[in-house]
Amino acid sequence: MLRVRPTRYTSALPELRRLLEDVGLVVTEEGSGWAVLDAGSGRVRLRAVPAGSPGDGMTSFGVEIREPEAFTRRTRQDGGRASIEDAIGGVRVRITGPDGFSFLAEPSAHGATCADADRALAVRMEWLTPDLPGAALALSAIGARPRTAGAPAPATEFTAKNGGVLALREAPVLRGGDLVLEYDGDVGTLASRLARAGWSPEVGEAQGRQGAVVRVPTPDGGEVTILTAPPSHGVEQ
Repeated sequence: MLRVRPTRYTSALPELRRLLEDVGLVVTEEGSGWAVLDAGSGRVRLRAVPAGSPGDGMTSFGVEIREPEAFTRRTRQDGGRASIEDAIGGVRVRITGPDGFSFLAEPSAHGATCADADRALAVRMEWLTPDLPGAALALSAIGARPRTAGAPAPATEFTAKNGGVLALREAPVLRGGDLVLEYDGDVGTLASRLARAGWSPEVGEAQGRQGAVVRVPTPDGGEVTILTAPPSHGVEQ
C-alpha cells in the first residue's frame, strides 16, 4: 500500500479544516490538536502548533503504508534508502533520497478512502530538488509509478497506488513543497464556490503547466494551492 499524506502544521486548525471541507475533502479521523481529511485521491493530516512557531503554515512530505518491515525490505531491494524508526506513535520508516531530502512513511490507521470525498480532488506533494534523476529513483523504489505512460526519463510526476500524486520540481534549494491539491474540473467554478463560503481565492495561470490555478490564503500565513488536473489519457493504472 502507498498513499500520499502530507502533514500541514497550523495555528489555525479549525479554519484550515473548514477550508478543506469547503473544497471537498472529508474528515475521517480527528483528535486533540489533529485531524485527517480524505480527498478522492490521497489524504491530508493537520497538526496544531502555536501561532508564530517556526513550523506554523509549513507542510511536510509524507506517505502512508501498511507494514513497515515489508515496506523497508522492498524499498531497499529496489535501490532506495529506508530505515526503521521507533516513535511515540509506533514504528515508522524514514526514506532518504540521494540529495539528502528525507520523509516519513507511516502505517495507516484506516485503509479505505471515504466515499463522501470529492472524487475530482487529488492531494499532490512536491519535492523540490537539484537532483531530479536521483529523486525519481527514490520515488520508484517506494512503489510510486510514473504518471504518464511512455514519458521520457526521468519522470517528474508519479502516482501512489492507493491515492495521490508525487511530483518533482527542479530547484536549487532542497525542500518539500506547500499544500497542493489537483482538481479535475473547472477551478474557476470551485473558486466562486469558495468565495461564497467566505474565502478569498485568487485565480491565475499555473507556471509551467496547462490550466488555471487557485490560491487561497490561510489564517496561519500560508496558502492552499489548487491546480487544474492534467488530462487522464496515458496515465498508468
